[in-house]
Amino acid sequence: MIKGLVFDLDDTLTVHDDLYDFNYIRTINTFFPDFKMPNTEILKIMIETIDTIGSKKYFSEYLDAKFGGRDILWADCGGFGEIAEYLNNIYLDAQNEMWLGIIKNLGISKSRINVKNIIDNYKFFMWDGIKSFKDVIPTITKLKDYKLGILTNGMQFHQRKKISVSGLLSFFSSENSEIVTSSECNKGKPHSEPYELICKKLSLDFSEIIMIGDTLDGDISGAKKLNIKNVLIDRKNDSYEKKIKPDYVINTLYDLIKILN
Repeated sequence: MIKGLVFDLDDTLTVHDDLYDFNYIRTINTFFPDFKMPNTEILKIMIETIDTIGSKKYFSEYLDAKFGGRDILWADCGGFGEIAEYLNNIYLDAQNEMWLGIIKNLGISKSRINVKNIIDNYKFFMWDGIKSFKDVIPTITKLKDYKLGILTNGMQFHQRKKISVSGLLSFFSSENSEIVTSSECNKGKPHSEPYELICKKLSLDFSEIIMIGDTLDGDISGAKKLNIKNVLIDRKNDSYEKKIKPDYVINTLYDLIKILN
């Protein structure tokens, strides 16, 4: 019998991936309005720089947590545990070095650059875009008979701030709800540790929960390895070969109610 529903956060409950490319370009256009380069080339250089410096240099020992440079560039890091302690000591240096690397690798020539101003404005742009999808709150309000969880790859305080900013915190702060981030267990989906921890916190077995997420290689594959019932939410109705076959596929969270009934 299903007693709990565990949701991924990014691009399942809240808008996420679409913010990155848009706000990379927005930041460059804001601070360097005379700089001319095709957006596709700007993004290629920025993404490579962020990965090389943020992920492979600063975060290489913790890549199993399933986040990296682009998240560190956005975050005011904090939380509890080994990863949080490490990030809290290095994230400002990493953000500064990533932006300086981006400016250098783009070939932007400017005598005086206020990197802190760039960092602060980029974060404002990103937080300004955080919101829940329109189907989320109407659906979750109908799930009062279930324990609710969020299982998300990312930093503890950062992910919780997303939940709060998007208006979802009240649904996941009761005694019958839990939030688990990959930084708390040093491993992210599809590793088994995060699923084990959320079930322990909810006092439920694998057979008593459904995992709802938007990624096959993370949310769904991790659930299937543990025989957890799973639902892929495919909001963009993408055409793809399902090497990993979800138990259910939905295009809107409204359809979750039909599965539960």
